[in-house]
Amino acid sequence: MAADKSTKPKRKASSPTSAAPTSAAPTSAAPKSAAPTSAAPTSAAPTSAAPTSAAPRSAAPKSAAAGTHLRQLGDPRHERRYQPSTSAFAIGTVVLFSFGAVALGAGVYAQWLRSGDAGPHPWSLYFLIAGVVLLVAVALFGQSDQRPVRVGDGGVAVERDETTLERVGWCDISRLLVTADAVTVQGNGVTIGVPRNVHGLAAARIVREARERVPEKVEGDPSAEPPAAGVEPPNEPLEPPQIAGRACKATGKVVSFEKDARLCGRCGELYHKAGVPDRCLTCEARLK
Repeated sequence: MAADKSTKPKRKASSPTSAAPTSAAPTSAAPKSAAPTSAAPTSAAPTSAAPTSAAPRSAAPKSAAAGTHLRQLGDPRHERRYQPSTSAFAIGTVVLFSFGAVALGAGVYAQWLRSGDAGPHPWSLYFLIAGVVLLVAVALFGQSDQRPVRVGDGGVAVERDETTLERVGWCDISRLLVTADAVTVQGNGVTIGVPRNVHGLAAARIVREARERVPEKVEGDPSAEPPAAGVEPPNEPLEPPQIAGRACKATGKVVSFEKDARLCGRCGELYHKAGVPDRCLTCEARLK
């Protein structure tokens, strides 16, 4: 009996001992169930990376199109308007002209218009000669009245009066001569002279843009620097060019409708939308 009682406690004690590994089994299974949980973000990473790899592909065509100079007729254009500066030579011209006019008028009065029996004044001939000499000198060597000059996407233009604007487009320039005294623009039957003493900023802008747009047309010293104290005028909107009766540079076909017109953004050459070449035929700018 005593022996039987002693063996029962041993069996009872062994049951909790064998249950310990049983309870440990779920503990070791926890990392197994956690493995798939942690694997979910790992599988999602390639999914989020797919749009990132596609972004450069969509950006490539945009950068290629941005490198062309092809423009439509309604695209914005700008230019700068330069007012002439007052020089000492211009002031001297006005003063000499005034003295000449006064001397000539006094000589005419003293020679022929004196009343009574006084007769011609002894100095009348001197006044007449002085007046004529001064007026001839002003006509030959004086500085004429300078008009505002415009430079921009439309080329070079000068305001002849309040309603008349004479313009030479960059694509129409046949020769651009740079000298120490002036910048002369020739093309399309028009010649525009820009004196550097009263239009220093405009002359420098013309040379700088011509070297970028039509460098093969520039002759002379291209290093025209603007005045040190000069201030550039702001850009002003420029209306679209007139295309009536003009033909496509590449095909010779007359562009009848504005929607069919295409322009070179560098020199302003006109093309029909169906005949645009890869590069501009005038300035070799990339159009496609």
